[in-house]
Amino acid sequence: MNTLPTALRFALRELRSGIKRFRIFLACLFLGTAIIASVGSVTTNITEGLSQEARQFLGGDIEISMMQRDLTPAEEAFLSAHGTISRVSTLRAMAHLVDRDTEDSSLVELKAVDELYPLFGTLKFQGEDVPSDLYAEKDGRPAIVISEALANRLALGRSDLLKLGNTVYYVSAIVTFEPDRSNQGLQLAPGALMSYAGLEASGLVQPGSLIRNYFRLKLNDGIAIKQFKNDLKAAFPDADWRVRDRGDGGMGIRRFVERLGQFLSLVGLTALLVGGVGVSNAVTAYLSGKTATIATFKILGARSGMIMQIYLIQVLLMAALATAAGLVLGGLMPMMIGDLLGRFLPVPIAAGLYFKPLLLAGLYSLLITLAFTLWPLSRAQNIPAARLFRQLVHKSDRVKYPKAFIALITGLLALLVGLVVWQADHKNITLAFLAGTVVAFAVLYGAGWLIRLLARKMPRPKSPTLRIALSNIHRPGNATISVVLSLGLGLILFTAIALTENNITREINGRASLEAPSYFFIDIQKNQYDAFTSFLGNLNGVKDIESVPNLRGRITHIKDTPSEEMEIEQEGRWMLRGDRGLTFTDKRPENNPLTAGEWWPEGYNGPPQVSISREMADYMHLKLGDSITVNVLGRSITAEIVSMREVDWDTYGINYVVMFDPETLKPAPYTYLATAKVAPELETATFRAIAKEFPNVSIVRMKEVLSTLQDMLLKIGAAVDVMAAITILAGILVLAGAIAAGHKRRVYDAAVFKILGATRKDVLRAYVLEFVILGLAAGLVAIGLGTLAAWGIVVGIMNMDWHFALNIPALTISVSIAFTLISGMMSIWLAMSARPAQVLREI
Repeated sequence: MNTLPTALRFALRELRSGIKRFRIFLACLFLGTAIIASVGSVTTNITEGLSQEARQFLGGDIEISMMQRDLTPAEEAFLSAHGTISRVSTLRAMAHLVDRDTEDSSLVELKAVDELYPLFGTLKFQGEDVPSDLYAEKDGRPAIVISEALANRLALGRSDLLKLGNTVYYVSAIVTFEPDRSNQGLQLAPGALMSYAGLEASGLVQPGSLIRNYFRLKLNDGIAIKQFKNDLKAAFPDADWRVRDRGDGGMGIRRFVERLGQFLSLVGLTALLVGGVGVSNAVTAYLSGKTATIATFKILGARSGMIMQIYLIQVLLMAALATAAGLVLGGLMPMMIGDLLGRFLPVPIAAGLYFKPLLLAGLYSLLITLAFTLWPLSRAQNIPAARLFRQLVHKSDRVKYPKAFIALITGLLALLVGLVVWQADHKNITLAFLAGTVVAFAVLYGAGWLIRLLARKMPRPKSPTLRIALSNIHRPGNATISVVLSLGLGLILFTAIALTENNITREINGRASLEAPSYFFIDIQKNQYDAFTSFLGNLNGVKDIESVPNLRGRITHIKDTPSEEMEIEQEGRWMLRGDRGLTFTDKRPENNPLTAGEWWPEGYNGPPQVSISREMADYMHLKLGDSITVNVLGRSITAEIVSMREVDWDTYGINYVVMFDPETLKPAPYTYLATAKVAPELETATFRAIAKEFPNVSIVRMKEVLSTLQDMLLKIGAAVDVMAAITILAGILVLAGAIAAGHKRRVYDAAVFKILGATRKDVLRAYVLEFVILGLAAGLVAIGLGTLAAWGIVVGIMNMDWHFALNIPALTISVSIAFTLISGMMSIWLAMSARPAQVLREI
């Protein structure tokens, strides 16, 4: 017999007056679904926007880049036959103020461009009267176009003068947007553009100068990118360049956004799981209010299956309503915050509606709804009618749950985990996060159970207030486990994130003040090396000067296998992306202890040898005696690995993944890289003195680099903090629902207490003490688990020193107690307001 139509009719009839009882249910599901849908939609819109504007971000259909060399005639002829070529060159240089009362300078990310730049997209400028020829000379001076950031840093305007290298330039325009800016990775300094004629006039281009040349190609119609790349490789199989196509445009930002979005989605899933506890509580409270109705159905002949259908239909209808609202908000979120995102990420927002993230969010919501509601529903359908009536006045024995429901709930949760892992890029990290969440749930549940047990087993206190508070914690129908679960997960996230951020900030600031050099000096020419180091050493307050030869090269082969064909762990792939810094030296750096092999003898002059970092050896599965091939300025050098070093990157000093023996790279054109520490009060004077004496040397101020890094971390941290706050908000909703579920019992207890002679103040004190104890217990558990998670991240993943900040646990405890009290105050107030006579008449 098909009972579904009858069940649907009864379900709709009951919902006419029952929707208000699902308020917590609706709020929890709406919030969790909206979070996941919003994160997924924003991430998808950003990645789609990058894909749509890929040529703009890359600068062409194809980009070929190389260090310190130009195209050969054969290479240029091949590219010209397939499309239009635009050339761009980048380097770092120092820009100095001219004709000002104050002396000031700034490191600049300089870009030399040809007349075709940009091939795709357009430059945007301050003001409207931008000259048609941006790089035309004026009064015998070449032009420079500066970024808005550089204009703000040096207080520059149109027509102001700026010196780079040996030449004074005039500012022809101030650019606010460069379409290919994000293509060049992390920017340590503000940017500027000039023509190639202007670059030549500067004198900055010297043998060994770290200049990267980009050749962007706009392919002719009818030429497929894949075929062109195959033809290019066939024509120049040994070329030392890096080739990217428009599919790689904005890849760095895309990768960052996808990874951050995945993490935020996991945090959003945690909020949805917390909401699942609220869903379960809401359904339990709703069904407890339907005891008489369910009993009537059963007495009139309704079977357990029909009871299940009636209330499952109600739950699914309410879930559909909350989920739909959350999906609508999530789908609209990219359009609502598009302008705000544009301030933080230089990327376009596609502003479209994409169904995949919404479908995933909807599936997550459905699976969690079913997993958390089948449990109380199965209890309701399996209780005999007689016991349901008795339950009004007497607590029934423990109900046995059908094994089929346990298996179904387990299957739903397994499906949820499988779905989350399947769509994740970093499956190991996702599994670890989910496993941690499950463990946290289990520990929080166990903690709630233990708190109830301790409250029941404690000696009877003399204080009536404390006795009542403890009794409320363990009595039948208590909300102890719900309180600990609801607040616990959010506070664990808050504690873990806050402690991790505190340790990272402490590490950066500590290393910067104790170990990091004050300045990096780049592009020190061979013919000025002695003069530079002598000048630097004679300056007051300068110490710990270190210098090494510096050049760039790309690792092309590992153990005679092309690097792109090697199976390399994800964490180590950055070592093979583009060119890496190289050096050669006779002596091993003191801060790089050997972990394997032996250092070459002093004065070594034999076959090429290299020393690599231990991380490189681990990620690429290298051992002593293996070989790597490095392409330096078009020449491939194969060298034997003779030692491995422990490299401490956290010192922010001079460190290299690959170091050559003292002779192999000596004939190559190279410059010097140097570092020095300067007394803080002398940093500005030292900076100006060096910038004035050696205008071609690029000076990287460590404070500015760390400031850029911290600013980036703060932006990431802000997004994560918002997600943690939303998880706590979900917990507060669950907490409010759990407390509201016991409201009738509190009203009855308050009435009895008053009849027995307790004052309003006595009863209020007992309830407040109960919530303080529960909040304190939830906070202590959250501190323990959050601290453990943060310690694992800081020590196990980031390899940093651990520091426990006492202010964060104190804040966690305060937040937990405050939220528990706030959530309970409404129930307390209403319970205290009820008159005993009226309450007793309703029994």
